[in-house]
Amino acid sequence: MNIDDRIERRLGYDAGMSVLADFEAVSPVRHVDSPVGRGPAIERLLDVFEPAFSGSLPPSVYVYGPKGSGKSAVVSALFDRLASHSGPRRAIQTTTRAVEPTIPGFVYVDARKASTRFRLYHAMLAAMSDEPVPDHGIGTEELADSLRDAMRTGPELVVAADHTNETETPTAATLIDWLTDVGDRVTPACIGRDPPDAIDWEPATTVEFAKYRRHVLVELLTSRCSTGLGRDALSHDQIREIVEWAAGDAHDALAAVMGAAVNAERAGASTIRSGDLDAGIDSVPRPCVALGRVLSLPESRQRLLYELAGLSEDERSTVGVATERIAARPGVDLSASTVRRVLYELADAGLLERVTVHQSDGKGRPPSRLVPLFPTVVFRELFDRRVRTG
Repeated sequence: MNIDDRIERRLGYDAGMSVLADFEAVSPVRHVDSPVGRGPAIERLLDVFEPAFSGSLPPSVYVYGPKGSGKSAVVSALFDRLASHSGPRRAIQTTTRAVEPTIPGFVYVDARKASTRFRLYHAMLAAMSDEPVPDHGIGTEELADSLRDAMRTGPELVVAADHTNETETPTAATLIDWLTDVGDRVTPACIGRDPPDAIDWEPATTVEFAKYRRHVLVELLTSRCSTGLGRDALSHDQIREIVEWAAGDAHDALAAVMGAAVNAERAGASTIRSGDLDAGIDSVPRPCVALGRVLSLPESRQRLLYELAGLSEDERSTVGVATERIAARPGVDLSASTVRRVLYELADAGLLERVTVHQSDGKGRPPSRLVPLFPTVVFRELFDRRVRTG
């Protein structure tokens, strides 16, 4: 945190700032410009991309590791910085002539938001051009032709495709087929959780991210909380307790911090108390689905999950009761049967768990209820804030 941030934070605190001083700073779905504690991983990636600094395409690479290990944070930040250096560099003098190498372009694409050829090409063009790319009135092949033209006349490209091989996203092999369809002046860098031997693609090299070590995750949380929470809102001992529980997963650790802060705010407290911390930790299921997956769903499906997460225990006692309650909500324009079908689809996708309520003595399937597998308190807070800000 720079000096101005520190001064503004204290001014806000003196004016009665709540526990959450900067919501985005502790959000598990936000990545900071300079990721904490991942210097060695950044160096390994820079080693892979070394040929780019002399104007050549680097080898293809697969970046992998568990959820919450910092893959997206590091790759997105690194590509953002590398993109600012793309283009012609200073002339390198040789015995015969001055050669001006051109750094390849670096484009980061989130496959959760670019899960089709159209969305992938659209995202790439938007990153490569200062001109707006239309969302409507243009077909996939037109976008492909525009992309081919841009790649013929512009620099070569290194394209990072994040969150590959998830339930809602294409496989690495599919994304690479889409990339090679628009030209051979591109190198893919795919990011996912599966180990290399579990994917249907053989990259030239791989970079593994391990879970955060305890002391590194303590440093990360301390840094994020120093900006995101009010002064002395969370103690060092509480941070260590969260780190011990999170077992190296930064996503879950931040979700627990935010859940605790939201609980404290709702109670009108100025600090996160022991009960708030317990509530924050308890609000993060284990194993936990990444909030980024949930927030990448279509708006209508997010709305159903939002309403489900807001139901009381009695209202969620069975799937039938829950769907009737959700269908009756003002923001939902679907029948109970449609709500039920969509929720079952979300359960099949791994976002919800179907739990048997009790064994029935009669015929047929015993009743069940749906349990969210993502941090519901944080999700509802993120959803509410997005609705309020438009």
